[in-house]
Amino acid sequence: MYTQEITRRHRAAFVLVLDRSGSMQERIRLGRMNITRAEAVTLMANALITELIDRCRRTDSLRNYYDIAVVGYGNDEVEMLLGKSGFISIAELADMAPAKSDISIEEELSDGSSAMVAHSIMQWLSPKAEGKTPMYEAMLRVRDLVKDWCDKEQNKESFPPIVINITDGESSDCDDRELCDICSQIRRTATDDGNTLLLNIHISANNTIPSMVFPMAEELATADRYAHTLAECSSIMPDAFNQAICQIKGAGATPPFFGMGYNASIIELLSIINIGSRSVSNMQ
Repeated sequence: MYTQEITRRHRAAFVLVLDRSGSMQERIRLGRMNITRAEAVTLMANALITELIDRCRRTDSLRNYYDIAVVGYGNDEVEMLLGKSGFISIAELADMAPAKSDISIEEELSDGSSAMVAHSIMQWLSPKAEGKTPMYEAMLRVRDLVKDWCDKEQNKESFPPIVINITDGESSDCDDRELCDICSQIRRTATDDGNTLLLNIHISANNTIPSMVFPMAEELATADRYAHTLAECSSIMPDAFNQAICQIKGAGATPPFFGMGYNASIIELLSIINIGSRSVSNMQ
């Protein structure tokens, strides 16, 4: 399970789910950056989309290894932010050719020190923070998207979909139990290679808890209610990923691990994607 190589015949599906509600106007610290939650979410999403496209570049062509959908929720509505009908191919996405911007991201160097490193990121999306947070409705849309994708004959043997929800966790259209239930329905969708992986990135104003990726239960002991709910909504990472997760987390890391990040930086977020699509290193 979770071993299918990603090829043009066996594409993988990524769904980014972005909180664009009014609460995302609040400012947070992300690494050395002081930005709004909305800016953090957009920065992460743009970096991830750019990374996925770069993974598909070959000397002779851009290869369609992924289907990508971006779902935004806020201002009491759910909308598709790239392909308006759902998934869009890498080739279609690359043809959009949005503007680029340069940002500096704090990265750890090989000697253990840190430095600000310049990166060029395509501006696929712009920050937005309005209205309430219809996260339940967004997850209903996601459930239907991934179910339809998994049910297609050409995807039945593919690596299962990866859903990444980036949010402050404050849903306005459901209680915690209802949110966990719809997320469970998403996680039960599957291809022959495994169940859909649902990863939640919690953007919190609480800086008393250090950033973390793939937390163990004890790491969340002092986290707030929203973090606990998002952890319960997340996939427990399959055994196939445990060795790689332990390498990222270091000494003392023992499974099970929640498919979650807490105030993760862009680099830490990309490490989640690298784990969540581990077979991407064997793309053909």
